[in-house]
Amino acid sequence: MLRIRLVIWYSSLVVLTVFAVGAAQYLLLYRSLAEDLDNDLLDDAKTALHLVSNRPSKHFTESPSHTHTNYSSKTLKQLVDDAIRDAPDSLSGQDLTDRVLSSLMDEMLGELSSSKDSAAPPDPFDALVHRTLTSRRNDLIEIYPVKDSGRLGAPIFRTQNLGTDTIKNFFTVTRVSRADSARALGEVELKKEALRAAIASNNQYAVFAAYSETDIWDVISRSQKTYLYILPIALIIASLGGIVLARKALHPIEEIAGTAMDIGAKNLSRRIEMPARGDRELTTLVSTLNSMIGRLEGSFNQIAQFSSDASHELKTPLAILKGEIEQAQRRVGSVRQLESSEAQEILTSMMEEVERMQRIVEGLLLLAKADDHKLPMAKENISIHQFLNSIAEDAEILASDRGLTFEKKFDEHTENIHINADPTFLYQVMMNLLDNAFKYTPGGGTVRLFLQQKDSKVLFGVEDTGPGISPADQKKIFRRFYRTEEARAHQGAEHTARSLGLGLAITKSIVEAHGGIITVESELGRGSKFTINLSAA
Repeated sequence: MLRIRLVIWYSSLVVLTVFAVGAAQYLLLYRSLAEDLDNDLLDDAKTALHLVSNRPSKHFTESPSHTHTNYSSKTLKQLVDDAIRDAPDSLSGQDLTDRVLSSLMDEMLGELSSSKDSAAPPDPFDALVHRTLTSRRNDLIEIYPVKDSGRLGAPIFRTQNLGTDTIKNFFTVTRVSRADSARALGEVELKKEALRAAIASNNQYAVFAAYSETDIWDVISRSQKTYLYILPIALIIASLGGIVLARKALHPIEEIAGTAMDIGAKNLSRRIEMPARGDRELTTLVSTLNSMIGRLEGSFNQIAQFSSDASHELKTPLAILKGEIEQAQRRVGSVRQLESSEAQEILTSMMEEVERMQRIVEGLLLLAKADDHKLPMAKENISIHQFLNSIAEDAEILASDRGLTFEKKFDEHTENIHINADPTFLYQVMMNLLDNAFKYTPGGGTVRLFLQQKDSKVLFGVEDTGPGISPADQKKIFRRFYRTEEARAHQGAEHTARSLGLGLAITKSIVEAHGGIITVESELGRGSKFTINLSAA
């Protein structure tokens, strides 16, 4: 069922969208958190490097018996100024405040250590360790001296939280630049846990700062749990919304289908009403269905009219045949024999009716093939000028027999015009037009065969000075079995026998099968002009 499929598709689309958004958010969130962590580690490494590099070198070279430099000689303002100066330029606001307070705490701890034991100089790394371990994270810190070659010496400081591990070995760093530099080292797997690190170095020391990605994965895990809660809710909402939307979207189509089912052969004139909503798709659907119903109505009416006309046309010769046969039977029954002249007269009359029916059947068969685009055409490249000239010779004889004047009106430079056409069918077309012109043009009138060229089109046909065709009849003369009042009232047994009302219908079908069109121009009392328009070869 379409409605169920729409709901399933809609729900699946929503779920896939949620998954896609979740995956995108996962990647973006991980990248953002990783970048933030790398930036923090870089700041920590550069800060530690700055602190270590600015401590007196004797703290790393002199023996413990040497006295410690007295830091109490600095005022609080000087300590604050030094801390602000030493802070990275990237810090501001609360981060800068935290950094200054941490630096002040380092200084005070150093002074406290000095006051308690004046004989033991304070270790500058104690303050660094305290700052690191009491910061927002429990960073892993390693400090190495840098040799003249850029290689790293033995570590001079390691935080206790490292244990026996070595950050330098994790990231396989053995040499650094002696110029001031800092860079993120990325991540490495350590005991089933990802570790990110950064390094800052100068010509004296290299400081490694590392931290686990546990916090990052905690944030991502919470985000994933949120999505796991959202997903079933989204699926339920999508399913309910899909049901409502599918019902609302398909309701106009169901109404259209119901109306279409009510339309049958007896009410083909009925049409589907346009939907109240002006949706382009629904409007197109209704227009297409109405157009189809209109074509069906036209075809149905044409078939009905065709059947009626065919029955009417065949009824007359059949009635005549029946009468002739009954008359022959009565004569045979009364005198037991027929005179040869009487028999010949009856048979001749019967043959005429049979021939008439044969022409009707052949015409109907030709039209049926034309309707199915199955005319057995054998097109050739022919000179239309020569073709019409050969027809003109026969037409001139026929016109003379009827007391008519025949003319040719071929434009100049038409001798070399060629068209692709079936000569047999095209001859039938021209003879149909000439036969009608000869039939309805009164004695003394003129029938003209013309040929013109207009751009890539060839225009040719027949015009006469007959009685003309009314505007109302001009729209109908190409219908099957249609005959104007003039045709029906025309005198002459020969014309009556030959006028079946199929000539122009056959002519039109043949012309259209050649990819052309046929038009009529006529004025009552002044004659008619039939023009065939074909493409030049």
